[in-house]
Amino acid sequence: MTGRLEFGRRLNRLIARVEAWNYADSDAGARLPVEVARELKALAAAAASPKLKEGVRQARDALDDGLSAEAVAAALYRVRADLDSAGVQGVSPPPPSPSR
Repeated sequence: MTGRLEFGRRLNRLIARVEAWNYADSDAGARLPVEVARELKALAAAAASPKLKEGVRQARDALDDGLSAEAVAAALYRVRADLDSAGVQGVSPPPPSPSR
């Protein structure tokens, strides 16, 4: 269980990074996609199930195919949903606090 929780934390950090890349005002250049690809490879190696590994592979394929950061993030969200459905608590970040 600890391995899946750590996987979930790493996944959330990567999702946040890809989202920041998606919403950045400037072009990320070549460096960020290379770093994301490296992180995806490490995340796939740490995946606890074939389904999770396949989901991370789909995110990597989206990146390799030159799709948008939004498409990469969407694939990672599916991985997180699969992890959540496997019963790993504390993986998804809490919902945002209501604005006052």
